[in-house]
Amino acid sequence: MIVDVTRTIASATTGDPTERIIADLRATMIAIKRAASERLRRTGVSMAQLNILYILHRAGDMTMSQLAEGLNVSLSNATGLIDRMEERGFIERSRVPEDRRVVLVRMTPTGTQLLDEHDAMTDDLLRTVLGRLRPDELGGVASAISALRAAIEASPAPTSDRHPASTTTPRSSSTVRGIVQAPRRD
Repeated sequence: MIVDVTRTIASATTGDPTERIIADLRATMIAIKRAASERLRRTGVSMAQLNILYILHRAGDMTMSQLAEGLNVSLSNATGLIDRMEERGFIERSRVPEDRRVVLVRMTPTGTQLLDEHDAMTDDLLRTVLGRLRPDELGGVASAISALRAAIEASPAPTSDRHPASTTTPRSSSTVRGIVQAPRRD
């Protein structure tokens, strides 16, 4: 928290509006993530487990090695996470009949329900926060967010060494209006 505040203050003193926006946006995303994480913690689910569910939601069934690569962890670390998630019924594993060495991971209806509940909690949190703004401030935020999203969509995709499934995208209808999502492989 101290580092976040220090970054925000340091950026605000430069006078560069881009740096100030970046610092404020970063601090805002961290605050939202912290609040959502606290709510999630009360359900006994870790952010790593939630991330796995989001990856599986976007990518569909994945092999254990693909999932480990997407998480940027070793296969043994991914296996430990998957073991705990399977015990809770969020995911299931199966072997590929043609090659029994290959293990596929898929999300269960219980996992889908957890994502839906998490999205609803996050949406409620955002409604509460946005409810503290005046109507003219809400209009400004809506306009700025829309312009930011349009600029992001118009930018070339960044090159990255991370697995495409490891990037996050919103799931809830209220947070993806107007955004075209890639079709889900089922």
